[in-house]
Amino acid sequence: MKYLFGATFALAVVASPLVAQTAVPPSDMVTAATLRSTGDDLLKQARASKDGIAFKVLLTRPDGAEQLAVRVKSGQGEWHQDFADVLIGLEGEAEVVTGGTVVNAKDTAPGEKRGDSVSGGKRQPFHAGDAIRIEPGTPHQMILKPGSTFRYFVVKVRAK
Repeated sequence: MKYLFGATFALAVVASPLVAQTAVPPSDMVTAATLRSTGDDLLKQARASKDGIAFKVLLTRPDGAEQLAVRVKSGQGEWHQDFADVLIGLEGEAEVVTGGTVVNAKDTAPGEKRGDSVSGGKRQPFHAGDAIRIEPGTPHQMILKPGSTFRYFVVKVRAK
């Protein structure tokens, strides 16, 4: 439960300007209890998944969505044309790679690419309480040490 205070503060600081840009809905809330119970369910799903990730969309709006994600393995390289990703670490640690090139990129949806990894990007440690905004068109990847777990909140913001 300790991680929720820092993460909630980080979310408020990073996402509040984003929320102010949207008139509908005027407010939505996800409680700490919901984050904890949903995160516990997602951890079980991530452990059972071959990709090692599970996520759930918690809130949606015309300008984006808010998700809770849990990883138990490193992710693929990703690239989004129309969305910025604001990631807020809730529990655990990982490394985030930004920039560079998505290796073996394939279109997975309109404006979305995924690939094996990201090559040539900037590698940064990413801990509970940290927040990062990844602009549209920026390759990125989440790297985990074997056997570790990382819970994080994702704010998807549609580019104008």
